[in-house]
Amino acid sequence: MKRSVLLAVLALAACDEKKPEATTVQPVQVAPPVEAPPAKTAIEVPEFVISTAAADIAKGQEVFAAKGCTACHKIGGGKLVGPDLKGVTARRDEGWLKKMILRPDVMIKEDEAAKKLFVEHLTPMPNQGVDPKSELPFIMAYLKSVEQ
Repeated sequence: MKRSVLLAVLALAACDEKKPEATTVQPVQVAPPVEAPPAKTAIEVPEFVISTAAADIAKGQEVFAAKGCTACHKIGGGKLVGPDLKGVTARRDEGWLKKMILRPDVMIKEDEAAKKLFVEHLTPMPNQGVDPKSELPFIMAYLKSVEQ
């Protein structure tokens, strides 16, 4: 009988143990990630006076054709793949034109006017690798010559 009583006491003692309380998990409020504005890519633009010399304009027309610009752009006559460039130097700022000619890939990503042109024409202007010193001044002379 001692054995039975002992077992009964042990059984009751085991039943009296407190169970661990269930813990509730509180949801953590996570703030949405804040994107930093993209850094603007610096495009080095050479400063020069746009030439009006006939030889520079002719050289600019040659470079314009050699770089393949005529595949997408007309000078007068309306849009081809890209916009008509007749009068572009009157419509656009000189610095903007230089940047667009030198780094159209960057301009399409970062410049609002270039983004609008992309949406309008649905074709990005490819980077033609125009040399800022030996080719850009002549292209600008040619574009300035067809202003009107």
